[in-house]
Parts: sequence; C-alpha cells; structure tokens
Amino acid sequence: MVLPVRCYRYSDDEFACESAFVVHLKELMPRISKFGDGIIMFAPEMSKAYFEENRSSLCTVDSEKEKIYYQKAFDSDISRTRYFLTAPFRVWPKMWKAVKKTNVIHSGPSQDPLQLFEIISLIMGVIAKKKTIFVIDIDHRNSAYMNYKAGNISRKSYWLKKYIYDPLFSLQIKFAVRYCSLLLLKSKSLVDVYGKKKPHIKNFYDTVHSASMVIGEKALQRKIVGVNRGNRDIKLVYFGRIVEYKGISDMILAVQHLSADLEANNAGYSVSLTIIGTGEHSPELEKLAAEKEMSAHIIFKDAIPYGPELFKVLQQCDFLLAAPKHEDTPRSAFDAMACALPIIAYDTYYYEDLEKTGAVKTVPWCSIESLAEKIKELANQPDIVIDMMKKGKEFAIDNTQEIWIEKRKAWTDEFLS
Repeated sequence: MVLPVRCYRYSDDEFACESAFVVHLKELMPRISKFGDGIIMFAPEMSKAYFEENRSSLCTVDSEKEKIYYQKAFDSDISRTRYFLTAPFRVWPKMWKAVKKTNVIHSGPSQDPLQLFEIISLIMGVIAKKKTIFVIDIDHRNSAYMNYKAGNISRKSYWLKKYIYDPLFSLQIKFAVRYCSLLLLKSKSLVDVYGKKKPHIKNFYDTVHSASMVIGEKALQRKIVGVNRGNRDIKLVYFGRIVEYKGISDMILAVQHLSADLEANNAGYSVSLTIIGTGEHSPELEKLAAEKEMSAHIIFKDAIPYGPELFKVLQQCDFLLAAPKHEDTPRSAFDAMACALPIIAYDTYYYEDLEKTGAVKTVPWCSIESLAEKIKELANQPDIVIDMMKKGKEFAIDNTQEIWIEKRKAWTDEFLS
C-alpha cells in the first residue's frame, strides 16, 4: 500500500498510525492471504512533534503479530520543492524495490505535480506486470472552485489548479482505467464519468464500523424517548481532525447565530457544540469561540481512539455537523449513522449522495445561516429526527466494514486472480 497516511515508528517491529485506519488494516489482513502473507505500508513518517500532538488518536501495530509492516518513504514535513528535487533519487528507487517484491500494488492518484508519489507506484506496478488497485478517496474535481469561493486560495492559484492540477488528476484516472486491475472510486459521479459499463470500476463506501458497534435497540429507544420530550438542549458534535478545511469555524458561527435566536425568542432551551479531536487549527477555533463569547457553548475535547468509548460519547449527542470548505469524504458520516446520530451538512457531492439514505439533511454550501436554521428546524420536528435516526441505523447495519471488505474481497478475487 503506497499511501500518504502518516506513520510513526517505535521500533523495528512496532509503528503507530491513525486508529480507524489501523482497525481497517487489521480487518483486511486475514482476507488477502490469497494474494500475499502481509501488508507493507510505504508511507511518509510523521515528525516527533506531530506524533506527540496527535498520539491520542493513533493506534499501535505489532508488525510480527499482525503481519502489517511499515517502510518509511520520506519525512512528512518535507517541502514540496525538496520532494520534487530528491524523490527520483531517494523515494522512487526504494519504491521500485518494494514494488518488485510484492504481488499487488494498492494506491491512488497524486494531487500535486511537485509531489508525485502514489501514482508513481502504480506506474511501476504496471511496468513490473503486477496486479494493481487504484483507489480515489475524495472527488476533488470541484475543490479548486470551492476553495476560491471560500477565500482560501487566490485567483492565480485557482487557475493553476483548474488548468494544471485538475487535468493531471483526470489523466491519472484515465491511466488507471486503461491499465489498472481494479478501480475503487468513492464517488458515484466519478464512476458515471470514467467507468460506466466498465466492470473493473466500482463505487464503494469506506466504512470502518463493525456490526457490534451499531447502536442497540434499547439505546435507540432511549434516544427516541429523549427526542419526543421536546424543549431540550440541543447537543451538536464534530469529531475528526481539527483542520481549517473542515469548516469548524462555520459550525461555531452557526451555533452563535442559533444561540442568539433562541435567547431572543425565550425558547427555553440552549445549543452547544462539542468538538472532538486534535489539529493545528485548534488554537484559532478556541480564540474564535472566546471572541464570539461562545466559550460556554463550545466544548473542546481531545481525540478519542476509534472504538466503543468514542461511540458512547456520540450516542449522547443529537446531530453531527459537517461543513467542509471543499470536497471531503470523512468516515465520520458512517460512524454517526451507526450511533443513530442524524447529520446536518453542506451540500457537497458526498453529502448530497448520502442524503438518499434518509439520515442526512443538507443546506447550501457555506451558508452559516442555513446551517443554523436547519438545526433549529429539525430540533422542532421530532418525527423527522426519529425517522433519520432509524434510517441511519438501518444504513449502518447494511454497510458495516465486514460487508464492504467482503465486497472488496470479491472484486479483488474477480479482477486480480
């Protein structure tokens, strides 16, 4: 697996990686024995400082026990220019040796022309006549425009992305369509554009929750009783990486807008937002909450390792908020559904697609007022919220990690054997 997922090596036999991804690897490993006796992660190495800052959200892998190995590709904090100048001499030769030793190459497209990494492994795999799996986690075709409209990039950067980066992205997909053994595209729209009537191109959901994590019937009924009581405090939640493009600042401003509205109308209940996670944007968000005099309504919590403890916290909340500034496909949506937690989100490709599940309601992208109004609207419509909770649970049961790994195993058997 050649991926930009950062790892941290403890010793020759142990390394750390993002906890949900480690759970996924451990589930995947027994199912790929037909194609090899282990998984090699060829990936960037996180710095000591990054490790210390994010260690609460990481999980340890015992390579000898789990047969999941880590090989350092480069330092994750390397500059784009330095990578561009040194990769052909330091990264790619190591990658070629790894490719020649393995049976299957699992990777995806590279976003940056100055940091060609993932796609190089697939080109090498094709040259070495290996089986190849091409995965797209996020459909970035609209991200340049979204970043420009959100004020995150200049007009110059927008044109650069539109006329250089995006065509490069498209070219990589076309290469994969022609030469790779199996394509997994996390977007129905991408499949329709590049893979219609091509059997080796599949749309997929990258879920991590297991059947045992889905909320039980008794717990669901307790949540339903709470919703039917009405006139209760609204508990919102966000969990994941605390980075700017996730739009957490918009969530804080939406809570401010709604809180002022509830106070002005003597609603008799309040609203709060719990932000769970770590990341470089945390200090700015804490400052924003203080400046807007919302510290009593905005609760910051450190990252909680993926598993029962996190799900227990999520089950106590009313709505998950999602306000990405550009296209994003976080697994948190599926985890929320497993907790019978309705989702209110901006109408990006991903959330518009998930709205069909009945567990998601979308509002116009970057409209803070619409986000606040939708929270208030649903808080006063218990029947709709209960239906969203039930449909979320149903979808989670039908789309567990076990189910999707079995689908991917079947596709792998069909197109790689």
